[in-house]
Amino acid sequence: MSLHVSSGGLCNQQRLHWVKYSKAKREQDEEFLKLNADTGKFFDVSSLNSLKEVALHYCGITMDKSRRNVFVDGTLSEIRAEFQDLMDYCACDVEITLRVFLKVLPAFLRKCPHPVSFAGMLMMSEGYLPVDKSWTEYVQRSENLFEQVSTDVEEKLRNLAEEALKVEDPMQDPWLKNLDWTIEPQKYTKPKFKKDGTYAKNGEPRPYTKQLLPGYPKWYREIWDRQEERVHVTVRSRVAPYLLKLKWIGYPLYHSALYGWTFCVPRDHYDACMLKLAHPSTAETHLDLPAFINMRPLEFPLDPESEEYEPIPARDREEAVYFK
Repeated sequence: MSLHVSSGGLCNQQRLHWVKYSKAKREQDEEFLKLNADTGKFFDVSSLNSLKEVALHYCGITMDKSRRNVFVDGTLSEIRAEFQDLMDYCACDVEITLRVFLKVLPAFLRKCPHPVSFAGMLMMSEGYLPVDKSWTEYVQRSENLFEQVSTDVEEKLRNLAEEALKVEDPMQDPWLKNLDWTIEPQKYTKPKFKKDGTYAKNGEPRPYTKQLLPGYPKWYREIWDRQEERVHVTVRSRVAPYLLKLKWIGYPLYHSALYGWTFCVPRDHYDACMLKLAHPSTAETHLDLPAFINMRPLEFPLDPESEEYEPIPARDREEAVYFK
């Protein structure tokens, strides 16, 4: 079943549509099938995660699973009375499982050819949960490992945040330029003077004692934890992808208030790819070009007065193209 999930399985959003489409196909509901033609595109190349559906999908075998109910609802005496018939049912399941395996394994290897994928699938299928007193020990070990990994990740992100502060020109960095580098200057108390114009006693301007990190950029102040007196940033923090310098199909990520997470392609690279697309050589195909050639570039308002105005894409409009 793990092989099938990887090569022809369904996600949660598709499963409900698949069930409705399957029912309409059995009942020959042409109107429903026509209105839901998009579901048909993945209906013919996937199935639910059950032996009955998988056998029909890969081998064209229609299985009768009604005898299974004896194991679910029947008594021990009923199982004994129908023992031979039920063993035939189990043997039939084993035979069909083998026939499905001989079909789905090549399909899995075609779709996931790397040996690491196959090894990972085998390791995941060997997992088990203890049911004796070692269960509490297992839970504790898992919790300890989770806490250790979380701590290590947060420490790494904290170090990356400190390193980002040391970058001389962050606006030249494809990721760091997306952070808010607005510096909040030091604030001072209002001075008090005597009649002769000199400072009154203790009237000199003094730095605000409760001001948060004056002289530091806004993005850094936003992740500062006052109680711990240090940066607190997790993988869910908005700044984390920038600190980790994450990419999508090789291009830097950018979070847009209008579109969500997007990626940024340099204008010269985009133009070069479009030129190749318009004048392909005999040695090149569409598969040789980046995936964004089939995407529509995102549009951002250029008017600063617009509610949807974003300064970074507007500033980069001559140098970069954004995609979702």
